Amino acid sequence: MRSLHSSERGVARFGVRPLALLCALFTGFALSTPAAGARLDRRVVPTFQFVSLQINADEQDYSGNTRIELRVREPVSAFRLHAEEMPILGVKLTGAAGAIEVEHEIAEDALLEIRAAQPLSPGNYRLEIAFANGYSTQAVGLYRMEDEGLGYVFTQFEADDAREAFPCWDEPSFKIEWQLAIQVPEGHIAVTNTPAEKESVEEGWRQYLFRRTKPLPSYLIAVAAGPLETVEIPGMSIPGSVVSIRGQSHLAQLAVETTPPTLRALEEYFGTRYPYEKLDLIAIPEYWPGAMEHPGAVTYAAQILLVDSQAASMGQRRTLARVTAHELAHMWFGNLVTMEWWDDLWLNESFADWMGDKIAQQIYPQYNLEVTELQRSMNVMVGDSRPSAQAVRQPVESTDNLMQNVGTQYNKGKTVLAMFEQWIGPEAFRAGVLDYVNRHRWGNARASDLWQALARASDHDVAGAMATFIEQPGVPLVSVTSESGNRIRVSQQRFSSWGVEQPSQQWKIPVSLRYSDGTAVHTKTVMLEQESHVVSLDTAGQPAWVLPNANQRGYYRWDVPKEMLRVLATEAQEILNERERVGFIANLSALLDAGVVSGDDYLFALGEFASDPKPMVISGLLGALAKVEVAFVPPELEDSFAQYVRTTLTPALERFGREAKPGEDEEVALFRPQLLRWLGDTGQDEGILGYAEELAQRYKADATSIDASLAGTALRLSAIRGDRALFDDYRQRFEAAQVPADRGRYLGALSGFRDPELIEEALHYTLHGPLRPNELFRIPGGLMSHPPNRDLIFGWLMQSYDEIAQRIPPTFLGFMPFIASGCSAERLAAAREFFAMPKHQAPGTDVQLAKVSDQVQDCVGLREREGEAVAAYLERLVGSR
Repeated sequence: MRSLHSSERGVARFGVRPLALLCALFTGFALSTPAAGARLDRRVVPTFQFVSLQINADEQDYSGNTRIELRVREPVSAFRLHAEEMPILGVKLTGAAGAIEVEHEIAEDALLEIRAAQPLSPGNYRLEIAFANGYSTQAVGLYRMEDEGLGYVFTQFEADDAREAFPCWDEPSFKIEWQLAIQVPEGHIAVTNTPAEKESVEEGWRQYLFRRTKPLPSYLIAVAAGPLETVEIPGMSIPGSVVSIRGQSHLAQLAVETTPPTLRALEEYFGTRYPYEKLDLIAIPEYWPGAMEHPGAVTYAAQILLVDSQAASMGQRRTLARVTAHELAHMWFGNLVTMEWWDDLWLNESFADWMGDKIAQQIYPQYNLEVTELQRSMNVMVGDSRPSAQAVRQPVESTDNLMQNVGTQYNKGKTVLAMFEQWIGPEAFRAGVLDYVNRHRWGNARASDLWQALARASDHDVAGAMATFIEQPGVPLVSVTSESGNRIRVSQQRFSSWGVEQPSQQWKIPVSLRYSDGTAVHTKTVMLEQESHVVSLDTAGQPAWVLPNANQRGYYRWDVPKEMLRVLATEAQEILNERERVGFIANLSALLDAGVVSGDDYLFALGEFASDPKPMVISGLLGALAKVEVAFVPPELEDSFAQYVRTTLTPALERFGREAKPGEDEEVALFRPQLLRWLGDTGQDEGILGYAEELAQRYKADATSIDASLAGTALRLSAIRGDRALFDDYRQRFEAAQVPADRGRYLGALSGFRDPELIEEALHYTLHGPLRPNELFRIPGGLMSHPPNRDLIFGWLMQSYDEIAQRIPPTFLGFMPFIASGCSAERLAAAREFFAMPKHQAPGTDVQLAKVSDQVQDCVGLREREGEAVAAYLERLVGSR
């Protein structure tokens, strides 16, 4: 998942992720439409399914038939499978004695019911179904898109959209072998999970019979068809290629270079060869997820996979490395071993994200993923601390809103996995993972199976401790207080914002302490299972300081006595490592929420980190400034806050520079765009705005003439003072762009204009311009990053809701309350009224509205409590200049 600049910059700090982020940029997670609440029974189960499709990407409809081998386990007169919104043209059931008379009808919840005239005896049967359907136009199911007048067909089935493409048992526990036969026009090609077994051309049609798959659930079947291009990926243990739409194969080189070492590293970790017959990577321009882990046919958003290697930014390279590692990790964890039901989706995604970061860090240490990805884990704690927080693992009765908790599933889940890996040790953790994979290969498993494997490998109560983090919501607060002699008391309670009451909870927390006696630094890990525990330290007396979250590996907040906190802040560069300094800033923000730290002390403490030599620490500082902006900066304080931003961040710009320097760390290139964006936009720095306008002109003349890392930021900042002519220029360049990155940059720039007429024009263009469904929230999401626009965007949403609902999958409508987030009680009240109307209550809307309500109430309460102190601090700062 790749972040879009968060609305009001600070909203992500309050634990609500931007809708554009959730809609467009999750790696490895896909979509679902409203579907059955009840699971299929298992008296009749499939054992093999053959699907034949006739796909002409230049038409609007397709047809097909399927043959499903069945096993009836006990006598039944009727059974059901999934088939949604498709005409069923014929049904035939055959048993050992021949044809069986049956009737069929579409029942409730998109189920196809087959009824036999006589009860079916236990045994083997064959079900044949002919069907037809129109392609989806919302980039889910079996869907069609166009580019340059050419049609293409792709699939996206997770969680329950395979049933829209063809009849099937569309649940992950039905893991069977499949075989596909696909007909396409002679000038087109087709790609699916396996290599072609036969290929021929007859009467203008290219006919493929693909090899049988290994056992797979329906959501992992993939199809791509149209005038596609391919580029071979050499150097892997199996054949593979990059697949793209026509005219974009020249952008495949970076993916060709990145994939083989990633696959080799994963094969080494899992101790086995990649378990499938081929590995194609398919770039799709119209695609909601960041990528999806179909075995043999991994699909990507085109802007992630297709990168101009001559003009690629460091951010693009890092994103491709992370996403590829994440998706390929799924080949073992998720595909070879598959969750039994969607309540363990979190484990699929958490593990792949944790594993992907580990592998990408191993291959590309220059990206410093150990630190750059830390902020995601810190951010998820914000929402997880509120009353509306949901447990990572929870019962799933329906698949219509699986995405509602996906941020927690990815980021809390992978942080907790990393914490427990540290507790039991990396080698024991790996041994447990391999035991789990080997025991359940080609089958299904549950999270409890992994905990048991880890316990066998480590002799630790992994299940009991893990459950306290996975099966209940919330974040622990670990507090350290002094006892007599060399002893300290370590206590736990549920972390909450000031004035918020929540039920008490306890966790089993592997607390990692780092502390100093004034001459040497020591570490100690204790398992905190009770409300408090007295710990003896290796010191003669009381420690000089204690850091309760050594190396920032634990999923918890922490507090120490005020004097220790001051020492940690003022001597951070000497005492704390880079991860710990990033964690300190995020923890300080939490202490502000809890009322432990005052607003003016918070701003002062942030200033202590402004001179840090590490760019990712300054990046963490920017996140803290975002919190200040959204909570404490009304229009009358914008100039004072701009002065504070310039004072705080200009020294960092002087250290790192506007442009890349020979030999600089690559993470500087990743960070520099954030720094320039803050100084030019919120900091109102005229010099930076002028510099951005100059870069934008150079980029338009020659995209390779500037640092690619700065291109998007330069275009966006140049729009702030832009006029109608520049708006029209960027719009035309967006429509003409041939490189996915260029298209994204120019579209993002259209959200940067400040002229009210151009803002209205941009919003109109969102729904009436040539934007793909997955691009619809790019402009409104970008406009929300300028606080005065937020009420305008919310009004636009309410006015345009019905039209938006026709363009996007129903799942995403449930995220719409996000646009009411921020610090306005009035906007929240309007949102509650709007989403109380039955026609605005898409699945999941109530969940998201509860999260937004908690965020806004926290923000309003924080402003009321600390607003005066922050305003006085900012005014003193300006007055002293």
